[in-house]
Amino acid sequence: MPPISRRSFLLGAAALAGSAACGSKSKPATIKVPGPTTTAAAQGPTTSPASQLNLLETSGPNFLAGIDQRMAFVLRGQSDFIALQSPVTIQFGPDEAHLGPALPGVAHTDTGTAPNYVTVTYRFDHPGTWFGRATYQGRTADAPFTVIEPGQSQIPYAGQPMISTPTPTAANAGGVNPICTRNPVCPWHDVSLDAALAEHKPLVVLFATPALCQTATCGPVLDQLLTLRSTFEPKVRFLHVEIYTDMSAKANAPAVLAYHLESEPVLFLAGADGTVRQRIDGLFGHGEAQSGVQAIAG
Repeated sequence: MPPISRRSFLLGAAALAGSAACGSKSKPATIKVPGPTTTAAAQGPTTSPASQLNLLETSGPNFLAGIDQRMAFVLRGQSDFIALQSPVTIQFGPDEAHLGPALPGVAHTDTGTAPNYVTVTYRFDHPGTWFGRATYQGRTADAPFTVIEPGQSQIPYAGQPMISTPTPTAANAGGVNPICTRNPVCPWHDVSLDAALAEHKPLVVLFATPALCQTATCGPVLDQLLTLRSTFEPKVRFLHVEIYTDMSAKANAPAVLAYHLESEPVLFLAGADGTVRQRIDGLFGHGEAQSGVQAIAG
């Protein structure tokens, strides 16, 4: 398995023709996904720079057929991400000529230094290539993505058990150095994931690498969780797991391999029984984090 690609939204996305892929500081890694592309960008009905609109998918890469799931997107103009000030609607269809009804998107502007984003919940009735179309202030942008059968994905999703595997701790780094690239380091590396599951308490696990992320995503999402610490600990166990074995970003950490992750950040929210209640891929803001943790905390 090649080194994981951190699919956050590029602050320099224009240089990558709208791709939402994110590589290491040294050089971008190749995205490994179950389809021909993870994200795409398209212009609206006109091609003038002032009206350019790009749609970038920030969740996935495993969109699953027959399951209600969170879809998340960011909008980008000619030179920067759009601070959402008007409603956004999203349509889905098997091709650009057969799109479904416009669904109202939920705008998330509580992202700190990361871009605003919009979410919808959707169920794809069959696998294959699908298209999404966003409409914002009279402009539209399309993006293709791949939907697979749930059995094709090895990454736990809602309703499935968490994978019990060791994760680095201060007492046993398990060959990972450093075990936390945040500065200052976060407090969530004192218990291994397998031991945390044996505690039988609600569990929040974030896979992310703040220092090595090429964009301002992995750090902000960890910071969003840290704001919830005083409210939910010790009732809820929080864990942060780094992506790479070291700062070279050349090898994925054992826990990342155990979870078959193809992108990051990824947030798992599990109940006391160790069953995943929600998985959030990519960017999330304070509101989504708080509501997700509250739901498992009871």
